[in-house]
Amino acid sequence: MRFIQAMSYKGADYLMKQRQENHEKRRVYYYGFQILIGGMVKLILLTLLALITQTLKSSIVIVLIFSSFRMLAGGYHMDTYGKCIGVSVGLFIIAGMVSTYTYQQWPTYSIIALIGIVFIISIISVIKWAPSDNPNRPITDEKEFLRFKRLSIVYVVVWGGAVLTALYYNYNMYVLAACFGLLLEVFSITPLGHKFFDTVKNSFNKKKKRKVSH
Repeated sequence: MRFIQAMSYKGADYLMKQRQENHEKRRVYYYGFQILIGGMVKLILLTLLALITQTLKSSIVIVLIFSSFRMLAGGYHMDTYGKCIGVSVGLFIIAGMVSTYTYQQWPTYSIIALIGIVFIISIISVIKWAPSDNPNRPITDEKEFLRFKRLSIVYVVVWGGAVLTALYYNYNMYVLAACFGLLLEVFSITPLGHKFFDTVKNSFNKKKKRKVSH
């Protein structure tokens, strides 16, 4: 979204001039403002759509699991915030709708099977591919890399205990939301996930080029 870029640039430029710093600092501020403003836009859009689709509770769980695990495991990044917001919010709402409107049809053994599948896929993916580098903050230190990998494994283990506890108390909707939230984030660190999001990104770029040519 161009207005995010414009607002971020103005904010970064103003801060740089006020602090009398160089253009390298402005680049850092620009990235920070993009995260802040983009995050606010994403939150507002997600909340509105969740209220419209009546999936607010499950969507909150999905976002919390996805975001907290992403801080440790990393994941795919779109080349613009507009694409990031569109794709991520769309996936969150779809997962929220599935969690909200189908949880009553899931037998307990099916949910247990889903938890097991998500847990195994997550552990394998973390061992093989986490943490996935952020292009704006690449991990170059081997100790830091191993620390994030270990923390990611611990996170998945704790997640497993938490969802089994929630299932015991029949919070099935929240269990499904937690499964989808973790699965979406894990998908974003795998080669298959990178190929999928590259395809989505390229389709956006092609549509943009067609509009420009017309």
